[in-house]
Amino acid sequence: MPLVVGDTLHHRYRILNILGQGGMGSVYRAHDLNLGVDVAVKENLFTTEDYAAQFRLEATLLANLRHPNLPRVTDHFVLEEEGQYLVMDYIEGEDLRQILERRGVLPEDEVIRIGLAMCDALSYLHSRTPPVLHRDIKLGNVKIAPDGGIFLVDFGLAKIMQGDQPTMTAARAMTPGYSPPEQYGSARTDARSDIYSLGATLYAASTGFIPEDSLARAIDGLKLTPLLKRNAKISPQAAQAIEKALETTAANRYQNAQEFHDALMGAPVPAEKSPSAEAPTAAPVFPPDAEPASRPAATQRRRSLGWTPLLLAVLVAVASGLIYTNRALAPAEAETPSATNSLTATSPAATRTPTPSATATPRPSATPAQPIVIPPAQSPAPSPTLAPSPTPLPDGSGPFAFVSTRQGPPEIYLSPGSETQSLSSIAQGACQPAWSPDASQIAYVSPCHARAIEYPNASIFFYDLASKSNSVLPSVPGGDYDPAFSPDGEKLAFTSLRDGYAQIYVLDLKTQSLLRLVTTDKTQPVRQPVWSPDGAKIAYAQMRYGAWTIWTVGADGSSPAQLIRSGADANDFSPLWLKDGTTLLFTQNRRGETSPAFLIQYNLQTGKSSPLLPDRPVDEISLSPGGGWLLFRSSDGSNLDIYQLNLADLSVSRLTTDPAEDFDPVWQP
Repeated sequence: MPLVVGDTLHHRYRILNILGQGGMGSVYRAHDLNLGVDVAVKENLFTTEDYAAQFRLEATLLANLRHPNLPRVTDHFVLEEEGQYLVMDYIEGEDLRQILERRGVLPEDEVIRIGLAMCDALSYLHSRTPPVLHRDIKLGNVKIAPDGGIFLVDFGLAKIMQGDQPTMTAARAMTPGYSPPEQYGSARTDARSDIYSLGATLYAASTGFIPEDSLARAIDGLKLTPLLKRNAKISPQAAQAIEKALETTAANRYQNAQEFHDALMGAPVPAEKSPSAEAPTAAPVFPPDAEPASRPAATQRRRSLGWTPLLLAVLVAVASGLIYTNRALAPAEAETPSATNSLTATSPAATRTPTPSATATPRPSATPAQPIVIPPAQSPAPSPTLAPSPTPLPDGSGPFAFVSTRQGPPEIYLSPGSETQSLSSIAQGACQPAWSPDASQIAYVSPCHARAIEYPNASIFFYDLASKSNSVLPSVPGGDYDPAFSPDGEKLAFTSLRDGYAQIYVLDLKTQSLLRLVTTDKTQPVRQPVWSPDGAKIAYAQMRYGAWTIWTVGADGSSPAQLIRSGADANDFSPLWLKDGTTLLFTQNRRGETSPAFLIQYNLQTGKSSPLLPDRPVDEISLSPGGGWLLFRSSDGSNLDIYQLNLADLSVSRLTTDPAEDFDPVWQP
């Protein structure tokens, strides 16, 4: 039965208001009492056995979607004799219908940005296994967040595409003007059906008119009014691209979303006007500095984060010699960032970068995820008149990031001096921070609900300090984690579960090409990639005959070889190169044990290894910028904390003492 304001659904979601109603159910805004955030709840009142089974199947698939232009499905359940429910991120802002009512027809550059973002989202959905069709793209289901983020919402009618099986008519969305002919009745729909609906949405955004109904055009000979006839200001290239998507015969449309994306990229984008010049009293769809929605993986849709001022203030202060501490960096366990906040990056609109691919298989170019909420900076900004030469800090005393559970879910902290400050507040946790070599970006993993070795269904996110933007590595089913920048910052190595078990991939951040570094079978998973100082090799841990071993391979995937042979009873993992390139550190424990592990050094020239700290458990090691110190995670027997080690005299200092778990430490370059 329909819900009313004030009801508590499933003992967790308090209904705040009704966002929309239809014949099959309603969409509600609700408050998640467990996490303290607002969510959108999609209700379907059809509760037959067949519908319930189909709902569970499709809801499970939707819950694994991760893309910056899609809200994440966070929960789903069936209440017998009541309804089926999808719980999704609630996206603040207006939908396109509301924006058109307030502002009128959108300028071409904004229409193209929306189209590119939606094409990215559709490429991602259609590339799932099995493919996912949205089936109800229209003005009301495209939302623009206050920060300019573009979202395709309302997955209540999304369907799995399984072979040639037609979708039940009752489950179809048939919105006149937006639906292609095949979506009427019981004909088979596919990815091209979503392309038609997106074309209709862009047509309406460009002209203020919904295009003529497709069924009437296909059967009765009704003609589509040319877009230029309704808006003479739009370029012929953009009009042609949109009209091709509106062909009534599916074979005459773009055959996939990437083709539509490419056609929109070819349309000229006019220079952006000042928002005040067009609508003095109305907020623009995009902030003045917004970039096109289609971008390379490491630089996609812009999302502002509250931690930008904090990080910038810290970096400026460090460069100015204002922050000094002889404390070492503290390691922290990586936790999972909330998937409700998507992170994306920016890139020039006129340059199309190929989507990453492994063995010529295209990867979608966008990203899922959810935004990080960071408190405002508390550090005083440096005086604008102060301009001394930067004073280099002694090695082992610079800023470092780590992860802690001191406020509940794992969060990333920055410890630049005497004060440790939280950089994230994410319901699903954030973990495994990794700095780019020039300290311009931080990569991190989310979701991560607790410290772990593997992070299924996680994604790798990037935060760029200069552009104040976020991006996410294009996500595929499985999970990506263990990010590691190459020494030149041009590539990223990471562990992925996309093959069903842990394998290492290398992404070229410029070309977006993707390389599977080594190929092993399921009995020999690999993980924890780390680059040599010259970037020529990657060391990693590989399971072999039931024990973890240390291997190296060329950065191009050539000549994989086992480097260290500690015997069948030892697990070797977490490799780390020292600056000289001839010494490798790693941690070791006995086979079958999870802890404690001890620090071992290996000389690549002599082939000999020896314990470095034989009496202290060590894990998650990070090398200082100068190469003379280590950060690591250890325990006093009751608590996980961050420690530092002076490699010259092997003296150890404890850096954190909070009762919560601290882990995943990493020094800032």
